[in-house]
Amino acid sequence: MSGRVYLALIVLMVSFSGSAQICKYVVNEQDPITDDIIRTVKTRLTGPTPFYYFSYIRNGSDYRFQVEVGDYGELNKTISKDSELVMRTGSGNVVRMNAIEKAEPKIIDDYGSKITSYEITFQMTEETMKDIADSGIVFIRIKAMENSFSDQEIPTAVVQISKENAECIFK
Repeated sequence: MSGRVYLALIVLMVSFSGSAQICKYVVNEQDPITDDIIRTVKTRLTGPTPFYYFSYIRNGSDYRFQVEVGDYGELNKTISKDSELVMRTGSGNVVRMNAIEKAEPKIIDDYGSKITSYEITFQMTEETMKDIADSGIVFIRIKAMENSFSDQEIPTAVVQISKENAECIFK
């Protein structure tokens, strides 16, 4: 083979390896007793303020979806346990999840401005996690939120990231 063919093969191999997904885990462990996989992957929807993050959490066969939101102003409303999150995946499925514990507002002082932050964790099924890994998330509604975070249409670029990050839970 000529040098050009070798060069073309090398360029092709580098381009494929350069496009491989790199999982950025917040947590990536294996339980030494049960061998369960314990992983958390965080995705930024908006930020720095107002901010909206969601995380996929896996602990063995237990799957959770966590939302962290914050915006300027002081809110004192507690998000109750069993509050509902509704999302639409890229496949068109409408998924409903309930908060597994109440979420208290946390007031952050940002150089004289007040920011209210909530961290809400929802129970998720493995089937839903696989659907997100296949198609991403296109819309989220948190019914108990009374601010700009109650309805979030997910930008196309973030839909792809939501899909890739969900895939990381299964790697």
